[in-house]
Amino acid sequence: MRKETVSRLPSRVWIEPTPSCNFKCGHCPNGMDTKFPKGLMDFDLFKRIVDELEGHVYDVNLFHRGESLIHPDLEMMVEYCTQKGMFTRLHTNAGLMTEERAVNLIDAGLSYVSFSVDGYNKDIYDKVRLGGNFDETVLNIQNFLRAKERSGKTTPMTILQVMEIGENGVGKTTRRKVFKNKFKELPLDRFIIRTPHNWAGDASEYGEGVADTGQAKFTPCTFLWYSMTVFFDGTIVPCPQDFYGKLIMGDLKKQSVTEVWEGAELKEMRKRMRQCDVKGLAPCEKCDILTRKTFMGVPSDYLSTFLKDNLSLR
Repeated sequence: MRKETVSRLPSRVWIEPTPSCNFKCGHCPNGMDTKFPKGLMDFDLFKRIVDELEGHVYDVNLFHRGESLIHPDLEMMVEYCTQKGMFTRLHTNAGLMTEERAVNLIDAGLSYVSFSVDGYNKDIYDKVRLGGNFDETVLNIQNFLRAKERSGKTTPMTILQVMEIGENGVGKTTRRKVFKNKFKELPLDRFIIRTPHNWAGDASEYGEGVADTGQAKFTPCTFLWYSMTVFFDGTIVPCPQDFYGKLIMGDLKKQSVTEVWEGAELKEMRKRMRQCDVKGLAPCEKCDILTRKTFMGVPSDYLSTFLKDNLSLR
């Protein structure tokens, strides 16, 4: 049974370079009605956080609510983590992935990149990815893969991820095949179809989580024991699903990682999660992840991907 006090600092973190995005997709926090502060993470703050986590964190997710390529120092962030022996992950819509930035990120030592493309052709993609351009996105991904090929490196592990939002019509299988062929013979490591989640209840069309019927199976969240999410301004939330900062645990502009990690707020959250008590606790009580089948704390529908991704980085 997990305890409220954790003996070591988190092994995985999300550090948000920026919450801003060049797209306004309706299924993403940036396209929803609720607004949140925008800005760029200060590089000195970033370095201080990484310095304290050295020796504890094995991978740093350099993304969260926004498009990280907006941050001009993203490559420096990747390089700094690489120098500290940390794996780095990037999730991007590829809209800003120029050939120059592709080369710079590869040279900086990026470990893993996931390109998110929701829609197999221009008609569907441009309706779902508001502000995006299907042809430009595909070309940017192809150019990244060519840059990776020219580098002679096997990293970053490169994933193409699709949530088939709007792809329910006749001919989906054919469209998927045509789309995948656009990357044939290029060093793409994996093609993944993701299941949409409900953004901790903020996208209620995908379910209401534990609060849906009151009868859903409760699966305690493990994020609280091994991970931490840092907003661009140093604010800490316990989970990468808390997009609007409903559960603020601390502020790294004023506190150390250790102070927040061992603080009363996180201890109380771990206690409630251990007791399966999230009633009235936003966003947890509406999060669909707490109702998914899991194995060792990982949702079963993501388990295969989770294992492949982590084993491939070793």
